[in-house]
Amino acid sequence: MTVHTPIETRRSGLPAWAVGLTVFVFLVGGVYLASNLSGENPAFAIPGASAPAASGGEADPAVGQALVAEAGCTACHGPNLDGDIGPALLAVADGPVSENLADLAAEYPDDWIHLWIDGTTPETEGIDRMGMPPFGGQLSSEQIDAIVAYLKSL
Repeated sequence: MTVHTPIETRRSGLPAWAVGLTVFVFLVGGVYLASNLSGENPAFAIPGASAPAASGGEADPAVGQALVAEAGCTACHGPNLDGDIGPALLAVADGPVSENLADLAAEYPDDWIHLWIDGTTPETEGIDRMGMPPFGGQLSSEQIDAIVAYLKSL
């Protein structure tokens, strides 16, 4: 018959590594919370893409392409932006494809796309948005510029 030796067990307390890990997690969380107390979150960070017009350069269409995917534009305008529920966004550089935007484009030929995507400015009041949500509260002006640069590149 074999005699089994009992396994020693910890008598009390947590292992030192568990205490250390807990303290580390609380410190990291505290630093994160303290860094975001202003309530403002940074703009979307798109890996591998340069910053939009805020850096003083031209808006980056690659950033705009990523924002189009993130903002959910493809849900209405189709996966290739060739139209689905909403109108096609191809060739918008030539002017609006929807009749409801003709007056806006005539009055603001360089900025009509930006104004339309924003949707919170006085210039777009009274225009039937046909289900298009205003993105001015969700996207910064620089992000909208990047989306416009992408749409104009299609």
